[in-house]
Amino acid sequence: MQAKQSWFGHQAFGKEADGLVTVSYKSHEEALRFLRSALDERDGVGLLQGTNGSGKSTVVRHLSDVLPGGAAVALVDGTRLKPHELLSEVLAQYGYDTGLQSDDELEKVVKMFAVQQTKSDESPVLIVDNIDRMYPSALRALNALAELEVEDRYALRIVATGGDGLKELVESEGMPALSKRQVGSYAMRPMSAKEALIYLHARLEACGVNNADTVFPVDVSDRLFQHSKGWPGPLNQSAIETIGRATSFPVTVTDTMVLDDVKLDPPPADLPVLGAKEATGPLPPTLIISKDGKVVSEHVIKQKKILIGRSDFADVVVDDQFVSKMHALILMYSDAMVLVDLNSANCTMVNSVRITTTILKSDDIVSLGDHRVKVVNAPAISDEMASLIGSSDTIKMKNLMDVRRRREQRLKLVDGK
Repeated sequence: MQAKQSWFGHQAFGKEADGLVTVSYKSHEEALRFLRSALDERDGVGLLQGTNGSGKSTVVRHLSDVLPGGAAVALVDGTRLKPHELLSEVLAQYGYDTGLQSDDELEKVVKMFAVQQTKSDESPVLIVDNIDRMYPSALRALNALAELEVEDRYALRIVATGGDGLKELVESEGMPALSKRQVGSYAMRPMSAKEALIYLHARLEACGVNNADTVFPVDVSDRLFQHSKGWPGPLNQSAIETIGRATSFPVTVTDTMVLDDVKLDPPPADLPVLGAKEATGPLPPTLIISKDGKVVSEHVIKQKKILIGRSDFADVVVDDQFVSKMHALILMYSDAMVLVDLNSANCTMVNSVRITTTILKSDDIVSLGDHRVKVVNAPAISDEMASLIGSSDTIKMKNLMDVRRRREQRLKLVDGK
């Protein structure tokens, strides 16, 4: 009996039921009107903010269904999305199956399609759900698409959803093309008690229940509303749990008294988000390696020691003839990110200044041969570390390369060279 009820609860209120019915309420309708209005503007950018479970994903799915048929529309989930996946998915939803492997080629095709559509009909629409959970490289690819203009208008209209830091992310220095467009935002709001009742009953009826009161009477719906505070995600969770624990139908208020605290789903702990205030803890330090202005690779720092060099044994490999096999070392502390040059043949530069040992700060640029390494999310430097780092005795290199260098020096002294 319990298993059957649990299955029924998920059929009515689980994710598999989301595509069966869209229940509009005041905030949902306001968000939909705002986004459609934003897409009608020349700049064509609309942002939808809200915590997990606030209903923003449902709104943009609804938006993709109601946009005029002449416009090409792509809706992608940005969670853990990389550039190749972003561009391939967008092209697939625009009706292209190119089979291209290069990100540059994919980007060119997307831009070509957007230009053609803008000139002949309507600018295509790209909807990115959870943009603040994309990889930084995918954000840059999106920014490259956003800067394309045709005949005094932008060739791609963009809608994005995210958490509380969404507007700050889109208007940050990392997304200059979007930040110069007129960006508006709407923040999702919870349902009222009446809207929650209509929502619950509509979901049950879509699942085949002729009389929703036979499952959730008004007093039970009110209790579920109070427990969820009117947010659709927690409301669905409360409904599933209540149906699963009920001993008979209709459900009684007593059945809701044992509800566990319903919390909004947190973002995955290992996700390298940018600008998302939903994430717990500081963002991880990251190295963005580029050559001739193009990003080559990104490295999220998770270790306490990171060896940089041309050798395959390095933690961060920089394939450059002017970079030594073991070129530099990064030491991670809670209050500092220290860069040490390992007696490299062509030296290490930070912000155009030659260094042997220095503390790295966010946005510092490390020059290694023809490559550049941008530091992102470096830990804040404590006063104590700032004073200690000036001392030559502070940092003691206890790694294999240091021991090897000292051994070589001793051998030279013994040999008299």
